[in-house]
Amino acid sequence: MKKNIITLTDSYKFCHWNMYPQGTEKVYSYFEARTGATFNKTVFFGLQYYLKEYLSGQVVTREKIEEAAKLAKAHFGNEKYFNRKMWEHILSKHNGRLPIKICAVPEGTPVAVSNVLMTVYNTDDACAPLTNHLETILSQIWAASTVATLSYEVYKLLEFYRNETGNMDFIRFGLHDFGFRGVSSIESAGVEGAGHLLNFLGTDTVKAMEVANEYYNSPYDGLAYSVAATEHSVMTARGEDGEEQVFANLLKDYPSGILSVVIDSYNYKRFINEYALKYKNDILARDGKVVFRPDSGDPKAVTLDVLDGLKNVFGATKNDKGYLVLHPQVGMLWGDGIDYQGIRGILFAMKNNGYSANNIVFGMGGGLLQKINRDTQCFAFKSSAQQRNGEWHDIYKNPLDSTKLSKKGVLKLIKDIDGNYRTVNNDEKWRVEKDELVEVFRDGIITKEYNFSEIRKNVGTW
Repeated sequence: MKKNIITLTDSYKFCHWNMYPQGTEKVYSYFEARTGATFNKTVFFGLQYYLKEYLSGQVVTREKIEEAAKLAKAHFGNEKYFNRKMWEHILSKHNGRLPIKICAVPEGTPVAVSNVLMTVYNTDDACAPLTNHLETILSQIWAASTVATLSYEVYKLLEFYRNETGNMDFIRFGLHDFGFRGVSSIESAGVEGAGHLLNFLGTDTVKAMEVANEYYNSPYDGLAYSVAATEHSVMTARGEDGEEQVFANLLKDYPSGILSVVIDSYNYKRFINEYALKYKNDILARDGKVVFRPDSGDPKAVTLDVLDGLKNVFGATKNDKGYLVLHPQVGMLWGDGIDYQGIRGILFAMKNNGYSANNIVFGMGGGLLQKINRDTQCFAFKSSAQQRNGEWHDIYKNPLDSTKLSKKGVLKLIKDIDGNYRTVNNDEKWRVEKDELVEVFRDGIITKEYNFSEIRKNVGTW
């Protein structure tokens, strides 16, 4: 697909250059997760990908200007809406590099909602409309940030139930990304899937590893892991009568490592009560765990049923917190149609029925990478200050819906005495306070770059 920064915007932004007041020299805007977000903190992630992929270097060329002009004329039926003067200026004066400054909270940082996460403004007075022209592409950070946030909240959920009923062993594998096939694009899989990897080490979304490697300088070693696992095309290859033989062959061909097996192609109860019992000694003799995966039915009821079945076949012991833990050679995975609320419901049911959260891992697909939107965390990109004829003016909206009240002025993100983030106007009152927003981009050049291990540390759970 074409990557023309001039056309990577909403149609109506083609016209805005001529709508600002005369003498407008700078437009200053910010990005935040507003009040009303699903989660009370947002893990900021994805900006560096978009800077590298779309904004850095020479992104305006003669060919792109002419292509955009041709599109605009056909789109609006005239040539007057196209801001040729600004794009020609960027090409001639800046060699096609964007005269923009972007500051942002370090990627991976969890920040309470209703705080500024990123600020953007033009560094050339002839390019004031450029700031909000970029709103469209920069706002797409919502997706990776939302996935990073959702994954972070699942980690906190697992941490709570592990503390209550077990321990933290292998918690980084508690949520596995199954979302590659469930998203609308390869880019979504890569950038959003990388957001998940800020919190966990398990993924089947290979593209996420490539994004972390290419755009966040992460080596593949230690980045993410997966295991040998079946799907229904494997388990049904010999028909229902041959399912047992498929299982027997798997145990023989995979004598070591974790082996994840789908057990509901026909009857998950039979699989456990007959096949697992019959091959119990083979399972116990393996150098690694067999994970049993039901893939249909009521999540809570089936989970408890499978746990009871595995307990009956392989035994279970009570840990020091009084909860049942299955034999270490077996475990279970739930990955069908699950989301945050579903995981919480399963963990709650397990606790109430005396099972440790250590017995289960989860796989989330569309619920992790696709069952989200910009309103999940109520993201917004708004202008808060504009300079006209050398004088700054505060800009804000204050609608009857108070949740959409926007911030005013040039902004600063500070930490209070308790370490909590707070957004303030960058005026004399707050001049001595350190601004937690870091310059990452200026005039076409990335000025601050993060590697993936740094970003993971910023999350605060590693």
